[in-house]
Amino acid sequence: MPVSVRVLKAFHGDCIFITVELGTVTERILIDGGPQTTFGASPQGELRALLNELEAQDKKIDLVILTHVDDDHIGGLIKAFEVNDGLSKLARKVIFNSGRLIHEHFKVPIDPSKEISGNFTQSKNTSITQGNTLERLLKNLGVWHKSVIKQGDTNSLESCELIFLTPNEGELKKLLAKWEKEQPSPFTSASNTDWKKSYKELLEQDTFKEDNSTTNGSSISFILKVGEQNFLFLGDAHPTSIIQGLATLGYDSKTPIKAEIVKLSHHGSKGNTSFELLNAIDCLNYIVSTDASRHSLPNKTTFARIHSKNSNSVIFFNYKSVISSIYTNEELTQLRGHVMALPGELSFA
Repeated sequence: MPVSVRVLKAFHGDCIFITVELGTVTERILIDGGPQTTFGASPQGELRALLNELEAQDKKIDLVILTHVDDDHIGGLIKAFEVNDGLSKLARKVIFNSGRLIHEHFKVPIDPSKEISGNFTQSKNTSITQGNTLERLLKNLGVWHKSVIKQGDTNSLESCELIFLTPNEGELKKLLAKWEKEQPSPFTSASNTDWKKSYKELLEQDTFKEDNSTTNGSSISFILKVGEQNFLFLGDAHPTSIIQGLATLGYDSKTPIKAEIVKLSHHGSKGNTSFELLNAIDCLNYIVSTDASRHSLPNKTTFARIHSKNSNSVIFFNYKSVISSIYTNEELTQLRGHVMALPGELSFA
């Protein structure tokens, strides 16, 4: 049952492409689309290149998942659905917790003043009736799974099963109060990061404070189960909610879930990876997706926690340049083989 995971260069965002093979069945999953430049027009972004590659080979994407509405996850999908030869042609099914779906789920009327707003574009390929939001782009395609995805839900393909860990009902309900794209944080500056400190210094000063972003709290995270193998894709979800989701499945520090990989939540933020979460997971391979251009992420503290729990853990970066920004040459020598740039894809038999 070969599984391959390809983490596209999505700037400060997420865009992950998974291929699962089971006998004669091959299925493909796309998680998020990064910011709009991940699709791009000129120069061509990696999402655009991927879709061109699939179309040339007459291949489809069986499932597209938007984890949440922040622009570094939704922007590229908007662009990819706006064009006639993009995802509108290749996507067979889309999972997306839209504002409308969430209001319908809680049987609450939509307040136009609280409707989702985002960094969306007008396109000549998008009709007035479809509008310029992902919800309206998907409305007429017949591929949208129009049901809220929440903790405990499952979704099965022929080759694999998705078990959703987040969001829980409480996190979804928070979006009824204000369902809009949060403003991005300022660009990273050296003074905002924790990169100059050693693991020892960071751990001595370490105090966990959980991420409090409402949209991150609404993020879809899930276990991709392929046979006996588990792959964790945590979106930007909050660790306490992920822990809660794992606990409902019987996983905790005494009986951790064995996973082949963990895609770290929120681009390696220390507010999204706690020791409690790490203790509920038995895994050696961790992925961080970001070019480190925004939000002062990733946090070196996160990696210190991972390596203090298990020094044999390997942290994969989808941008090689980020590694040399975070670690000194001496640290890289000490961590040789445990901090690496991602190859084109990670494959698991």
